[in-house]
Amino acid sequence: MRKETSFLIVGAGAAGCAAAKCFAAARLAPEVVLLEQHSEPGGSAGYFSRGGPRRTFDAGATQLIECQSGQLQELLYSMCPAKDQKASWELFEPIPQISQHWNEQNCAVILRSDGRVIWSSQRSATEEEEKDLRRLEKFLAMSGKEADWMWQLLKEIPRFPPQSWADIKRALELFGKVPWIKKISFPVLFFLNAEKMLRLYGIRPNSLAYDVVAGLLVDTTQSSPQKSPWLAAAMGISIIRRGLFRCRKGMRGYFRPLLSSFEQNGGVYTPHSQVIRLETHPDGFLVTSRDSRSGELAEHLVRSAALLNLTIWDIASGLIPPEDPLNKNKVFKTWSARAAQNKGWGAFALYALVEDKPEWDDVPQYLQLFPSSTDPQALQTPLYVSIPARSDQANPSGFRVLTATLHVAAEDVSEQERSTWKQVLMARISAALNARLESVETATPATFARYTARKNGQVGGIPLALKNFMFFAPPSQLTHPTNKKCKLLLIGDTVFPGQGVVACSVSGIAAFERATNLTFQSIQGKTFGLANGQ
Repeated sequence: MRKETSFLIVGAGAAGCAAAKCFAAARLAPEVVLLEQHSEPGGSAGYFSRGGPRRTFDAGATQLIECQSGQLQELLYSMCPAKDQKASWELFEPIPQISQHWNEQNCAVILRSDGRVIWSSQRSATEEEEKDLRRLEKFLAMSGKEADWMWQLLKEIPRFPPQSWADIKRALELFGKVPWIKKISFPVLFFLNAEKMLRLYGIRPNSLAYDVVAGLLVDTTQSSPQKSPWLAAAMGISIIRRGLFRCRKGMRGYFRPLLSSFEQNGGVYTPHSQVIRLETHPDGFLVTSRDSRSGELAEHLVRSAALLNLTIWDIASGLIPPEDPLNKNKVFKTWSARAAQNKGWGAFALYALVEDKPEWDDVPQYLQLFPSSTDPQALQTPLYVSIPARSDQANPSGFRVLTATLHVAAEDVSEQERSTWKQVLMARISAALNARLESVETATPATFARYTARKNGQVGGIPLALKNFMFFAPPSQLTHPTNKKCKLLLIGDTVFPGQGVVACSVSGIAAFERATNLTFQSIQGKTFGLANGQ
């Protein structure tokens, strides 16, 4: 069975849903098909439910940024709203602080959204620890100010790396809006990494302040201070100051309205559809999908643009037939080379019920728990723990749901390792929270491989480093070999490596702009058709 469509989106993750919402706002949804291999949207930031009363766990990402009025994620959510959609202020619940714990050192630090850094331990801080906290406070304040102009430009939807004269024009326009002092310092700041900036503020490795920043970067840039480009790092470090949010009822509360808006405006959403083949056709691109329930195959002839919310590893590992002319395309060769040169990261996760604590109040809790020296080498990285507000869902009496994840190699985990890691991380959580866990489930890279169909269960994009950042990022647009009006657009966390849901959203919006020649600013609250005769 073959169907024709102007636009095809593969994957209803953060990037795919963002693109779909833009097509809906532009009144182009009837010309779009959205394929998703699961029954629900969300991708790596998806969710699942358990037990009775029914409780929902976010499988991956649990928080968002840029959710205040007029900020990027809020603008995307609020434009062209679905019927009965909650207002943004009803959905996005502020996370007031990030708590960071070192069980072995018997200490904890709280990063407040107002910029304060608070010692939170039963023992008193040493003189050196007090100095370290003050250095940290100054560094966080500087990072927030440094990142403000970049957050402002994010709404302009940067397109990196530039691949057309339109992209170059956009880059020059954006650079024109950069404050003069930043224009002057940009050539230097661009090549700096976070490690060098930390040293400028007297923050050295193995110090408490260094651990705090490193923990924030693993969560946001998905990289270390040594490898994180400073411009990306400043944005990642500033998340609590910029505003960190959790969705009431979990990430489904965000993704479902985006998808509903797309469908209500005429878009075709096809769940349980896994793409198994991509090839060129004289009239565009031919995409073959398989229904995971019936095994039935479907062909989609895409005449204008196909937006792929896939990783470069999946695209380069057999999706395109060897004899297809795409294999000779310069951009595709770059994707294949990057896939061979880089290895993504995997995740080990715990999903559980945690004993509720009166002192938590009815607000979301977000914690980073640092390892002990006796933990296995594979677990020598912070554990990120997210707990929704008490009133967020119908939990068993005296408990809340908990999602905890850490980065591991995207490799097989033996049953012995799974059991050991589970016990080690349960102990880390219980010691930090002074609370017991129940109904604990685990997920390994193999679990995520089954859930996301990503190669080896890699749940992030290529590791963030200067060689993969901005102008050096993998190209995200490929033009049809003979039909120059038809494009293949890469979206998702490969485009802006390691920058989370907001960056994936930007990649989806940018692909929409490239596919239609419309802009994100132009479709907010307005009705358009295709631009430039497309």
